[in-house]
Amino acid sequence: MTVPFIVGAYAAMPAPEEQAEFYSQLAAQEWVNGLEIPYPAVLATAPQELAKSISSEWNFCTVTAIPGTMQQAGLNDKYGLASPDSEGRKLALDFTRGIAESVSRLHDACGRSVIKRVQLHSAPCQIGRPDAFAESLGQACEFDWSDAKLVIEHCDKYIPGQSPEKGYLSLEDEIKVAQQTGINLHLNWGRSVLEGRQAQTGLEQTKIAVDAGVLEGYIFSGAGPEETQYGHSWADGHMPAYPDEPTSLLTEGIIREVSDAAQEGNSLLKYLGAKICVPKQASVSERVALIKRIYQATGL
Repeated sequence: MTVPFIVGAYAAMPAPEEQAEFYSQLAAQEWVNGLEIPYPAVLATAPQELAKSISSEWNFCTVTAIPGTMQQAGLNDKYGLASPDSEGRKLALDFTRGIAESVSRLHDACGRSVIKRVQLHSAPCQIGRPDAFAESLGQACEFDWSDAKLVIEHCDKYIPGQSPEKGYLSLEDEIKVAQQTGINLHLNWGRSVLEGRQAQTGLEQTKIAVDAGVLEGYIFSGAGPEETQYGHSWADGHMPAYPDEPTSLLTEGIIREVSDAAQEGNSLLKYLGAKICVPKQASVSERVALIKRIYQATGL
């Protein structure tokens, strides 16, 4: 089974004067099929500029709402699609409608449909409810998504006594919502692992989602128990794989095992990818090489 491979290029972005070269080198890689694009960022503010960075060969890009979701949640702890507070949900739905409008503008700028999936999240922290999330997703489905489909991106759940990075709904609750709404799941290895505080959680959550028949996309980011240049211990810092980052629990063997598990008996899986931060002084070619090593480990 061959699926598209996408790159969260924004996490590995070099200085502004090198960004055009970074996109150019990514476009030259036959194994890159598209980008994971953050919202709001340039998608909301300058779709014409973003369109210039999307190769004509790329046919599968996604949008992640997590940057804007975290920004809004930082201003209002009741904000989110899974909020029990009606005003918090309304704000999140208005934000989500803005994503749909930005996707349409990007497609106009590109002259074609490039966004295939939009990743939404079950904020807010700790107080989110599955029923509220399902209701919000039902309303979001009524927006005009310009041929893109919605997916639920799982982040770490709230665990009493454990400091959360996101603290959203559990994987089990999100699977139930996925089965109820028909909106499938997107997993990120690092976000699974920082939730469980062990590497095995990445494979375990992959198998749970596959067995439930709802795993549609998978992204590899590293995570680990030590403070590094990418953040504190168990940070959602998208660290590289081992040995490029010695403290990362994401190894070549794990990448292959999880990649195989995500695809095994699961024709639903539509894409794999990588999203990693890199050392600040890394050259453009080094940045591409760090991402490529993850791609090669998947066995695609």
